[in-house]
Amino acid sequence: MTDKAIANSLEELIGNTPIIRLSRFCQSENLKHTIFGKCEFLNPGGSVKDRIAFHMVRKAEETGRLKPGGTIIEATAGNTGIGLAQVAAVRGYKLITVMSEKVSKDKVNFLRALGAETVVLPGGKPISDPDNFMNRARKMAEDTGAWLANQFYNETNAEAHYQSTGPEVWTQTGGEVDALVAGVGTGGTLSGTGRYLKEQKPEVQVVLADPIGSSLADLVQGKESKSGSYLVEGIGQDFIPGNFDISLIDDVVRVADKDAVAMSKKVLATEGLFLGSSSGCIIAAAVEYSRRLSGENKNIVAILPDGGRGYLSTMYNEEWLSLKLGPTQ
Repeated sequence: MTDKAIANSLEELIGNTPIIRLSRFCQSENLKHTIFGKCEFLNPGGSVKDRIAFHMVRKAEETGRLKPGGTIIEATAGNTGIGLAQVAAVRGYKLITVMSEKVSKDKVNFLRALGAETVVLPGGKPISDPDNFMNRARKMAEDTGAWLANQFYNETNAEAHYQSTGPEVWTQTGGEVDALVAGVGTGGTLSGTGRYLKEQKPEVQVVLADPIGSSLADLVQGKESKSGSYLVEGIGQDFIPGNFDISLIDDVVRVADKDAVAMSKKVLATEGLFLGSSSGCIIAAAVEYSRRLSGENKNIVAILPDGGRGYLSTMYNEEWLSLKLGPTQ
């Protein structure tokens, strides 16, 4: 068959995710501006990280850093690991993922089902600690000669979003985008997408959604900060990742865990979208930013990194949620 509607590989299914106007949700929040969700949870592996997983591997192959039959090692909050597990299956690599125990059991089990070897370490270790999951992954790669994907510092991470996510947002909105709201785990999504959009339309505002407990908001604003614990997975840090271009940031919104959970559930109730914790955080930030924004009828695009299926044992488990947050209703 030569039908152009038929994909020839999993890689061809990545990207071109839809944007949805969250009309009912915005009405329920009495907003004067419109929030649009970029549905990255509709990528094959269920998250925005599919984009960088295939792009980083492809670039490593082209430069000879990753050899046929080789081993990939990566520190991950789960989603990049899932994307890399798909690449490994398609291209014949072994994958070892290194995570903190904060990562939901759902994502750990998903990784194991995909054939990845999983190393789960105690959480709460700062970047200065040798037992931080990123440092352990780096040491494992050095000791074994494996290729470290190194998503936090691999410049092809942001490149993937500059080449795909940014142009998609621009085209899908017909250039009528006024603000981009995204979180930062590695910084690739916000930096690559934000840079592309600002090159097309300099007045586009780039807004960082940061969980309370993360140090990024204060670091961006040049303040001293102590990191704390928070439940949102995949975004927030206690350091500035190499792929995070701070110069792009126009505004910052801090979001409490309870608000991220509440917004996820409100979007589910109003729009039927089943979102993960980082998506809930970003939606909450978009709402707060909308309330700050003067005028009317501005278009705010929120990146929705992943869906709720990876959090059935956590934020969608009332017993777990009550234990962690107390009653949320």
